[in-house]
Amino acid sequence: MDKVTGGHLLAKSLQQWGVTEVFSLHGGHLDTFLIQCKGNGIRLTDTRHEASAGHAAEGYARVTGKVGVCVVTAGPGFTNVYSAIANAYLDRIPVIFIVGAPAASDTHLNVLQGGLDQIACAIPVTRWAYRVSSGGQIPEVIDHAMRVAKSAIPGPVLIEVPIDVMFVPTGCKYEFSAPGAMAFPRAAGLSEADARDILTMLRSAERPVIIPGGGAVQSRCGELLLQLAEITGIPVAAGMKAIGIMPPDHSLNAMSAISMAVAASVYDTESDGVLLLGQRVGLFTGGADGIIPRSAQVAQIDSDSSELGRGRKVEIPVVADCYKALETLIAVARSMTWRDISEWAATLRKGAQLSAIQWQDTMPESVEGRLHPYYATKALIDALPNNAIIVCDGGESSIWVRDHVRTKGEGSFLIVGYLGTLGVGQGYAMGAARAYPDRPVYLFAGDGGVGFHIQEFDTMVRHSLNIHTVVLNNACWGMSQNGQDLMYGKQSRSIVELADTSYDVVAEGFGCKGIRIERMDEIAAAINETKSAALPYCINVRIDESVINPYTYVMIGLAAPQEGESEVGGVVIPYYDNIDN
Repeated sequence: MDKVTGGHLLAKSLQQWGVTEVFSLHGGHLDTFLIQCKGNGIRLTDTRHEASAGHAAEGYARVTGKVGVCVVTAGPGFTNVYSAIANAYLDRIPVIFIVGAPAASDTHLNVLQGGLDQIACAIPVTRWAYRVSSGGQIPEVIDHAMRVAKSAIPGPVLIEVPIDVMFVPTGCKYEFSAPGAMAFPRAAGLSEADARDILTMLRSAERPVIIPGGGAVQSRCGELLLQLAEITGIPVAAGMKAIGIMPPDHSLNAMSAISMAVAASVYDTESDGVLLLGQRVGLFTGGADGIIPRSAQVAQIDSDSSELGRGRKVEIPVVADCYKALETLIAVARSMTWRDISEWAATLRKGAQLSAIQWQDTMPESVEGRLHPYYATKALIDALPNNAIIVCDGGESSIWVRDHVRTKGEGSFLIVGYLGTLGVGQGYAMGAARAYPDRPVYLFAGDGGVGFHIQEFDTMVRHSLNIHTVVLNNACWGMSQNGQDLMYGKQSRSIVELADTSYDVVAEGFGCKGIRIERMDEIAAAINETKSAALPYCINVRIDESVINPYTYVMIGLAAPQEGESEVGGVVIPYYDNIDN
């Protein structure tokens, strides 16, 4: 082809991989790419902070299973997006981050946005990081980046394109394919022998369960998982990142994996046969000894062999893609006979509903007129449209919401990941809104979390995104304040209190519609108003800061208080295992 700029080659390279959405924030290093996007079928969504652009690319990848793309400028653009790169790395989300840089010939000088080895910084938090040295390389580099991002162990890739490579016209012998014609490598499957071993173990168990996790969501295997569950009668208890993978009202949907622990505690019954399907052992399983009983037989399917047997013994460890594995499991399961274990499935579903019993003697509204977070979040979720995508930012607010979520389909529920990053919500929501413009996106965030990138209300308005933000406002850093109160007493609070800010008014300043809610009977009407809205809403819900979610006790390392129990022994270590004295 004739000589063109590196920016032109970059846009065309992304186009042939089917990229239609790029999240960005302007920087002069990027102009030759930015001006070529429209002509190559790429829509640009520009945010007000690079971190939000990165999280939006993450959100897009999380809800679609496709590769997200974020393009930011050099120096502070790169450092601002770093948390999003690390977040995608820990959660194994396929995102390509493209960053600018000064010209290679100027690196020894004190130039603008130079002096930082971006590749060295990126290596610890990426699957691959590479500096492009000539424009002609760009198509092949993007090919490799795409395949690495969507490899058996997916994750972020960082490509640095110096400004001279972006701007200088160059020749290119690469033969481009039609837009969207490039294909990813096929995933590894499951042998029939391994499938039979797994199914035999589950069939022999009295109380088997399947726990899908983030790997199952990324493989888009929800329909196959439903088929396997219906053939075998085995209930599915979704890990945190897989909530929504099963139809919410299905009798074999045990809702979240936490219901297993609740059922074991309340009904004195626990699973004795577990299939971990793309679910890593760690934070979202309550550690090695959390929701998975030590006495249970365990099979684990994961695309990463290093995850098999992490923290506990696994009887049947198998390296495979979840979707391909389910294809074989279904074929073998149809040749086997399965007994009726519907009573066990019903027990798990009851476990998922027990949170309502805990609060049955409490009032929805406090004497001060603040709303009980359990009742407020339940009313909010109950009022949402059936096709809503729900996004949760981090902190205690997400735990209150999680108990009520009944979303449909992989990627319909997004929540904070292993990095525990507050402030991801606005970005996730924008990525989801771009992926599914016909589905409303409801972002739930605490007043602490929403403040990290509150300026993104402007982005939502400018791009007419179908996003409505619900701020659960308790005028504090909820989990932090409750943790300090539990460990040291209210008299020792330190930097955990916030003002009762009018977030609805702030959002109106950016062009949103704002509503403040202080009574339960105002909730349904406010949500109904958003369903036909032509602009984003911010609903500021004043909740009672004195109510502590039971899961916070677990996170802090303390058991929820029970009558007659003694104090926890040893040294309490918040968020991690306690240490024996």
